[in-house]
Amino acid sequence: MYLRTPKRYRPGRRRHLRLFSRRTALLLLLTLALGGVGWLVWDNRHEVRSSVLPEIEDFAAVVQTQVAPKPTPTVTPDVVQAQAGCVNYYRQGNLAEAIEQCAILAETNPNDVELYYRIAHMLVITSNFGSDKQQLQRALEYAEKTVNAAPELPHGWAIRAMALDWMGEYGKALASALHARTLDPDFGPTYAFLAEVYYDLGQTELALSYVDQALELDTSGLAVSDAFRTRGLILASIPGRREESIQNYQAALQQSPNHAYLAVELAINYIALGDIETAITVLSSALEKNPTDPTVLFELARAHIRNGNKDRAYEYYQRCLEADPDNVPCLSWLGGLQLSDGSYALAITNLERAIELGSTDPDDFLELGRAHAAQGRCDLGIPYLQQGYQIVTENANYEKQSSFANALQSCGVLISGQATPEAAEPDATPAQ
Repeated sequence: MYLRTPKRYRPGRRRHLRLFSRRTALLLLLTLALGGVGWLVWDNRHEVRSSVLPEIEDFAAVVQTQVAPKPTPTVTPDVVQAQAGCVNYYRQGNLAEAIEQCAILAETNPNDVELYYRIAHMLVITSNFGSDKQQLQRALEYAEKTVNAAPELPHGWAIRAMALDWMGEYGKALASALHARTLDPDFGPTYAFLAEVYYDLGQTELALSYVDQALELDTSGLAVSDAFRTRGLILASIPGRREESIQNYQAALQQSPNHAYLAVELAINYIALGDIETAITVLSSALEKNPTDPTVLFELARAHIRNGNKDRAYEYYQRCLEADPDNVPCLSWLGGLQLSDGSYALAITNLERAIELGSTDPDDFLELGRAHAAQGRCDLGIPYLQQGYQIVTENANYEKQSSFANALQSCGVLISGQATPEAAEPDATPAQ
């Protein structure tokens, strides 16, 4: 800020006194004009009233009857409803809806560590055993939010380890779990997740020891079902210990009866023992709690195929796709079932969709190639057979290599190192 220097005084210049300034004269003339108009209106007031007043009254009536448009309402989450929904949907076993309601509640409780932990946990266990990458990515995001809510607590780091492990990021998962253990050596869930990570890294005995520690340390119940489930998973991989695996899955399901993925893994164990009926009973009970769970529907369909009941299998595959139209396992297995029944067009539609959605299952490529060939279109089937052959070659799956080589030879394509097939047209239909 500065002071303006005053103008220098110039001698010899004088101001001339004026009686009226220009502005004063204009105001005087305006006043006289308005006064004249007012006198004319008053002198002719009856004529003015009869001509002008009706228009003014009509305008006033229009203004009074007009309704101002209502502002567009802003949708705000009903926190009270979300709080009830978060709890009730979880208890019912409808984890998909529980996740959404709990997420609304979490927005208003950014420091609720256990709430964020549970959302991340639900997202992991509803990821179709890790095949739903978007669900796992969302789980990881909520795990990070759990960390941010209280980085000095082990909750976020532990659940982050679980999400990373299911994503196949075993090194990162181990680092996160070890950091959680450093923050609080007595936090049970950390040891449950360490057990799963070490099992995935091939250290079975160490993994089992961490399960024991998880069950010894847990005081809040967060780790119990995870620990029993991990022990069941490990024991199922050890020859001769399938019965023990079932006992641990039953304990996990007793702790968390509405976690459908536990029922699915328990049913898989029963199927492995040839007890299809018990597997169907377990899955049907889980389906009653959540009739749209795609993993339960998928496993029920597979169980009915093993039981020789294709009609029920078709029913459950269709229900699976109604609940989740982009469910790759249901598309894949339904397509395979349709191929075996000679419904080639339907099989092609579902298998192509599975591959478009990212399936790398070589059976999808093999079955799709065969379905095209069965319709006399080897030209459409060969690219899929070649892609599938490349997958099994990279995986050193020699049994599948032979299947692809035979399918390609039926379409007149010679695989390097294979015997020359008899002459065949490029679009010849393979023998059924």
